[in-house]
Amino acid sequence: MADQPFREAAQRAYRRLNNDYIRMQVASDSARSHGWWRNLVEHGPWAGHSGRTAPPSPEAIPGIAKLFRVTEDQVREMIAADWYGVQPDVNVSPRALQLAQALDELDEADMALAEGLIRRLATF
Repeated sequence: MADQPFREAAQRAYRRLNNDYIRMQVASDSARSHGWWRNLVEHGPWAGHSGRTAPPSPEAIPGIAKLFRVTEDQVREMIAADWYGVQPDVNVSPRALQLAQALDELDEADMALAEGLIRRLATF
């Protein structure tokens, strides 16, 4: 897992939403303000112009999971990594974790197709 998986997921969401922090606020069901998202994306956890971007509250997790397109447990793991330096025992990249839930929901035929495509595009 990367050192700042939460921030990286936020940066991906920022790009996906046309570099718009207000859209991030809306897409997360206002889990955090657009200013909070800006500080996090630009400066990272525990940083920002005020010297602090605090971790999100437990109540914000469902909206953040919706924005990041991951599970709530994955958001909790990202928060633990970014703000507290706690890494899960698995060595999986944030990109792989982001796709894990979607891959688990595929039927066997679609999974075979996805696996074939990934292996075709990957450079080992």
